[in-house]
Amino acid sequence: MKAEGDSSSLSFNLYPLAFLLFACACASVKLDVIQVGPWFAPRDWREVEVFSSRGETRAPWGGIAVIHSERVSAETGPESLEKLKLRARQRAAELGADGVIITLDSASAGPQMGVYEEPELYLSALAIKYVTAVSTPSAK
Repeated sequence: MKAEGDSSSLSFNLYPLAFLLFACACASVKLDVIQVGPWFAPRDWREVEVFSSRGETRAPWGGIAVIHSERVSAETGPESLEKLKLRARQRAAELGADGVIITLDSASAGPQMGVYEEPELYLSALAIKYVTAVSTPSAK
């Protein structure tokens, strides 16, 4: 029979909590969001169009947020970057964006101040909102 204060039962009860914390830490994707325009009512992330350049957009628009990711290893990057792209699209939807322009860039690699740095990639994105009513002041 076990005593109520038995340490083995206490550690057994902590395993699910430790696993949950570990799983959340591994699944989290850190994106920095900088507001550059008004935010709108959230929408479904599947409604947010994804572009790789400004030229692909289909109508006049204004930027509402800049989204920037942490750096990820270039070796394991493709899988991480796909998750980052999805998360950037979801964040843009939370801000009410109509689209998001996503670019991938690399951080310099090689010897830096005597220390070799592994190649890294990061995501930069611009959440956009289409302009529905464009009005220009009349010339006087």
